[in-house]
Amino acid sequence: MSSPMVLEYLLIDVFTDRPFGGSRLYLFPDGSQVPSDLMQDIAQELGAGETAFIVPVRGGQNDHSRLRVFTPAAEIPFGGHSVLGATFALDTLERRDDLARSAPFTWHLEAGDFQVVTLGEGRDRAYGLIQGQPVFMGQYFHRAKVARTLGIAEDDIAITGLPCEIISTGLPIHIVPVAGLEVMQAINLRRRDADEIARDLGFGDLFVFTCETVDPRADVHCRMFAPHFGIPEDAASGAATGALAAYLIKHRLIKLSDRVRIVSEQGLEMGRPSRIIAEASVSGGRAVSVQVGGHCVLVGSGTIIIP
Repeated sequence: MSSPMVLEYLLIDVFTDRPFGGSRLYLFPDGSQVPSDLMQDIAQELGAGETAFIVPVRGGQNDHSRLRVFTPAAEIPFGGHSVLGATFALDTLERRDDLARSAPFTWHLEAGDFQVVTLGEGRDRAYGLIQGQPVFMGQYFHRAKVARTLGIAEDDIAITGLPCEIISTGLPIHIVPVAGLEVMQAINLRRRDADEIARDLGFGDLFVFTCETVDPRADVHCRMFAPHFGIPEDAASGAATGALAAYLIKHRLIKLSDRVRIVSEQGLEMGRPSRIIAEASVSGGRAVSVQVGGHCVLVGSGTIIIP
């Protein structure tokens, strides 16, 4: 009779400086012996927006780690809060010394290599993900479909004078502008209509924002709906916030300079407040590089036993 597989995990809240805020991440520090189908089963069982497995990669002079990221429904090529939470886990487990923390750490994901920088020390320590150069993939002109999917009036989008647009800094994000907080709070996602958008785009997930905020220190208020990844709503979305930063710069929704800083609030409607910081270098009126970051909190740890 073979011995059971014992897998240890950390439960981390990302994009928050206090427990029970931000996005939940289940992080398995040693996933090298876990087959892909079991990774997916575990992610479905745990039910968090993202579950990630660190798989060491060693060869030649490139000594970095591979990270595999799963939603309850599928493996995804890139996950912003998984990358940040995994770096935080390395420090929590004391797998990096002070010298290592002074340099960017490279993670290899299906979407490519991504670097994380460490900001500050001790309890003030935060992490910033250097995302890919923004790619503007086109506008989505079926505004009525988007409005039906969100359960709001088409005018709630049209009044902004802004387009629905797909932008990627590692993962395609469908960005939707709406009039204000009242509209944001009225959203009632309709999965069947999201399926119709998915037939047009290949995915039906929506990142909705308004420039009206609850916290006057924030620049944007956001909600992320990802039903096709098994996530009815996400409390904090790093990859999406990077794409939104590029959108805000392109459409002149913030004051431009060589480098801009954007504070996003998210998760308030879920009771899991998040604070995400995006910084972008600007050239020719466009974002040419984007960094997204925030704090992480260790909430707990545990063990899964696979017979």
